[in-house]
Amino acid sequence: MTNREGFLRLMAYEPVDRLPVLALEPFEPTAIERWRTEGLPADADVVDFLGMARLNHVPVNFGPIPGFAPEVLSEDADYQVVMGPMGATIRQRRDNPTMFYGHLDHPVKTRTDWQRYRERFQASSPGRLPDEWEATVAPQLDASTEPTGLCLFPFFFRLGFYAMGMEHFLMSFHTQPELMHQVFADWSRFVCDLLDRILPHVRLDYAIFAEDLAGKNGPLVSPQTYREFWRPHQAPIIERLHVHGVPVICQWSAGEFAALLPEMMDQGMNATWPLEVMAGMDAARLRSQFGPELRLGGNIAKEAVIAGLDAIDREIERLQPLIEEGAFLPALDDMASPDMPFPHYRYLIERLQAIRVCEAARG
Repeated sequence: MTNREGFLRLMAYEPVDRLPVLALEPFEPTAIERWRTEGLPADADVVDFLGMARLNHVPVNFGPIPGFAPEVLSEDADYQVVMGPMGATIRQRRDNPTMFYGHLDHPVKTRTDWQRYRERFQASSPGRLPDEWEATVAPQLDASTEPTGLCLFPFFFRLGFYAMGMEHFLMSFHTQPELMHQVFADWSRFVCDLLDRILPHVRLDYAIFAEDLAGKNGPLVSPQTYREFWRPHQAPIIERLHVHGVPVICQWSAGEFAALLPEMMDQGMNATWPLEVMAGMDAARLRSQFGPELRLGGNIAKEAVIAGLDAIDREIERLQPLIEEGAFLPALDDMASPDMPFPHYRYLIERLQAIRVCEAARG
């Protein structure tokens, strides 16, 4: 059974001979640097070295075209202020530049700013999809043995944060609702136009709405705001995914956002990950609350993997009933960080790979 077959069967509550063991989150570059001193070969890819499955994303560019030129605006001994890829002014540490330490300015403050900004997001722009997309790349994706799908990044919440800044973005739902409907409507058309170039040519196993719309204490928008602004503008996107038979439609977010799941599921989403343990997300409780229709992934606490082998064993024991039930992808609930020893992460992956059979409890 290939990883792709295993993913599809698992998410359909069908028995599999082994788990498709995945990283649902990327690895921090500083973690990889550490791991290369602890047994990961210098030229090795973590996923390949550990024999893991891989989410095979369609190589589509949702970013600005033309892009914002990378530029160092100011710097000192510890920090640089740079122009980010979405046009925000970002403060970052010199020793860990992939982690942001403050967004200082943003390109969209007014409706005029948005009208100018959205010109960089046209589905027909050269570079959105690879050369020879229809003739070569799409057939290769169809033939892949890895689960293949689409990551919509950024989506509405991330877009607003990057383009407008968190405070201005959240306040604008109340102070400028017409602008927010315009922003979401424009982005929905952009995404739909791209989907129309993608979906007829490749079979997708999943689609991920990458938002990050919650914190440790709950969602950053209310169910009412989600219903008013998200639902009408993501409806045509979800409809296209359903028409083309995409079986797993996933809401990706860190934080605790269970209060939004009824709205998400009612509109047609049927999965969520990575289920951050420190934020109170518990896979077993979510399955009990929302039923078998909700597919789940993640929920292995990063802190447990940092702590050591006994803590890892306890996490797997906690999740074992859900693993046996099906439609659950046990995986790390956050990015692997530089305080995580490679032997601990390797032990986690080997423990999961040793789970040979998942008997689906529900059909």
